[in-house]
Amino acid sequence: MALPYWIKSPLNTKLAIALIGIVFASGVFMLLSTQYWMNRFHEESIQKLNASIAMYINDEYQLLSGRENSVNLDAIKQLSQQAMIINPMVEAYLLDRDGNVIAHGQEQGKIKQTHIDLAPIRQFILATSNELPIYAQDPKANNQHKVFSATELRIEGELHGYLYVVLGSSLYEDITTLASKSYSASMLIVNIALVSLLAVLCGLLVFRMILSRLHNLTHQICNFTQQHTKTVACDKAESDVKSTDEITLLTSTFEEMSDEISRQFQLLKESDQTRRELISNVSHDLRTPLASIQGYLETLIIKDNSLTKEQRQYYLNTAMSSSKRLSNLVGELFELSKLEAATTSPNVESFSLTELVYDTMQEFELELQKKGITWRLESPQENISVIADISLIQRVFENLVRNAIAHTPMSGEITFVLEQNTEQQYKPIKVSIMDNGVGIGQEDLPHIFNRFYANADKSRKGTESNGLGLAIVKRILDLHNCPIRVESKPDQGTKFEFELPSAA
Repeated sequence: MALPYWIKSPLNTKLAIALIGIVFASGVFMLLSTQYWMNRFHEESIQKLNASIAMYINDEYQLLSGRENSVNLDAIKQLSQQAMIINPMVEAYLLDRDGNVIAHGQEQGKIKQTHIDLAPIRQFILATSNELPIYAQDPKANNQHKVFSATELRIEGELHGYLYVVLGSSLYEDITTLASKSYSASMLIVNIALVSLLAVLCGLLVFRMILSRLHNLTHQICNFTQQHTKTVACDKAESDVKSTDEITLLTSTFEEMSDEISRQFQLLKESDQTRRELISNVSHDLRTPLASIQGYLETLIIKDNSLTKEQRQYYLNTAMSSSKRLSNLVGELFELSKLEAATTSPNVESFSLTELVYDTMQEFELELQKKGITWRLESPQENISVIADISLIQRVFENLVRNAIAHTPMSGEITFVLEQNTEQQYKPIKVSIMDNGVGIGQEDLPHIFNRFYANADKSRKGTESNGLGLAIVKRILDLHNCPIRVESKPDQGTKFEFELPSAA
């Protein structure tokens, strides 16, 4: 049984791990902070409840006697014994005016510090209950501070020392340690664990609600992107759920859509500019043959009775020639428009490229004879087959040959060269079409495949070229993913070169 997508989603896994980590860290922090502040509260309560215990002890027992500051050891021992019985948490120490321990009721060897810092003791004596708890040194430990009670020991108003009562004996600490492992402490841990578990379950439920909608949104955006950008990134990402989550997928899809939209805007700008240029060029190219046709027809109508048979035939032939030129121009415009449509794609098949060259050149036999142009084919094999759209490649040959005939002088030569490119892995067939005509200037070479560039090309003036033939050639080869290259030198000729995938 397949798991729901939201369960196997990498984003759900990441969020679940993050949630469990946060809840666990929060639970540990809550437990530690609760214990810490409970201890602080307990110590504050103890100090506030026992703040006057040192004063009561001093009133009950005469710990110092006489002006010589003599110590009543019997009173100290009696105090320690009674304190351990009545209140095990109390440990009493007698300090002199400098903070030195001068008497206590503890066993020998247990006292680690014989000098106590008096600053906390003086602060305690002057403090109010709101300033508690205050901590001071524990004589029985080197680096431990505890809450305490203290009072001054004065005789006839003169300070002789301090009674320092630590509120947290070693016995009390043992009891506190045992209490930390008691039922109440265990229940606190259990309650925190249950709350954490409930938080995790609620979080996972919320993640499921969010991820289901996020997944649906991602799926819709991917479908939209695939329909309009033809990308396969979404399919790869959705099939590899172990490495891609919805956020990453949405990000990459958005970037693709953004790039595609930017590209479309740029294409719209270029298309608008091209449209303006096209309208201008078409208007110019259509106006010339139309004007010629109209002028000669008007002449025939007006001067019909005064024209000789030869003149009438000349006017009709000229009008017919302009009509054919106009028809060819309109036909090429429709052909280029069709080729530039987004839905146009070549119908590829395997065919003999050698036979196609011979068939194409046979169409131009009369034109070649008229100008005395010869042609030849150089090929290492008698039959070379390629994979392409045969009708479109024939159109490429026709346009390039027509272009070569138009720009090659009398008794010129056109050469076809077919060879296999062994430098590439798939060994495509390299096609070269060369002439020894007038050539093309270096400043014009980058623009010869632009529509209607013939109007700006000085070398083409006087020919019937309208600048659409090479644009059609480039578009057809673009549909085959075959770039075309051109080399030319003025008065030396031109070579067009492209490659087609071999059928071998």
